[in-house]
Amino acid sequence: MKPVEFYTTPEGEVTMKPLGEAERQLKETDREFIQAFLEILREFYPHSFEALMEVYSKSDGNKNYRDYLAVRRFIKCNFGLYDNMIDLDDSWNFNFEFVGCPLRGECKYDKIICAPKFDSKLSDRELEVMKMLYKGVSDSNVADRLFISLNTVNNHRKNSFKKLGVHSMPEFMRYAMTNNLFK
Repeated sequence: MKPVEFYTTPEGEVTMKPLGEAERQLKETDREFIQAFLEILREFYPHSFEALMEVYSKSDGNKNYRDYLAVRRFIKCNFGLYDNMIDLDDSWNFNFEFVGCPLRGECKYDKIICAPKFDSKLSDRELEVMKMLYKGVSDSNVADRLFISLNTVNNHRKNSFKKLGVHSMPEFMRYAMTNNLFK
């Protein structure tokens, strides 16, 4: 998948511009893209995925239309600005934007569909260890602060890398920044 920039038109339509291609409107017939997008939501933003399926449940009889509406809504709420920053990179990482909405703070889906929380699939303890390592705390200081052994710190790092599909601390740092893991 090429990196993509999204834009919501003044008429409320979602356009997408894959890198090096012409801008075009997102359509219900973009099934392969829509299904891949929903898989990312289901895996890493499960609360958002569930909320979108609930919102558009009246269209369950027409799954393709329901899925199109769900992806369109998510894009409108999180990537609506036309700028020079890619919204979806070639690894399917989202680069969220603050999208102005008159219902921000009032909508029951604020921080669920709009600005959703990333689900890292890491345990609470793995998150705690990785957050300290992310902040530059040494392995021995992490072990001392959490009353665990150095071996346990290393195991948490190794398991976190495996779960997230990264292979090094610099790669993890990029992953954590891209996905707002510690915000």
